Amino acid sequence: MRADIPAEILFIAALLLTIVALVFYGLIIKRLLVLIKRKGIWIFPIIAAAFLLVLAIFHVYRMLFYFPLLGTAGPADLFDLIIGSLSLSRIESYLLLGSGLFSLIGGVLYYAASSK
Repeated sequence: MRADIPAEILFIAALLLTIVALVFYGLIIKRLLVLIKRKGIWIFPIIAAAFLLVLAIFHVYRMLFYFPLLGTAGPADLFDLIIGSLSLSRIESYLLLGSGLFSLIGGVLYYAASSK
């Protein structure tokens, strides 16, 4: 099994761009919270960015470790490699869900705090 290298590079670039955007989003919210005299909401986008960074690390590890082995594995090793790859994929999905939820929670909390 081979990884599609241009697609993987595009995916990692998109993840890194999203991480940078979430960090800027958190820092902007931090500066705006001073105006409404609130604290702590800005950390949610930063946590979301950290989740995406961990997701990127897991994804690169899966592409570099499991995909070359899946291409050359014999029938005895194939099942264990597929299970390992799918378990990492499941962790990636949970990290993506967590990142989206933390970003959404931060936005909703800021909206609620600034609407009063």
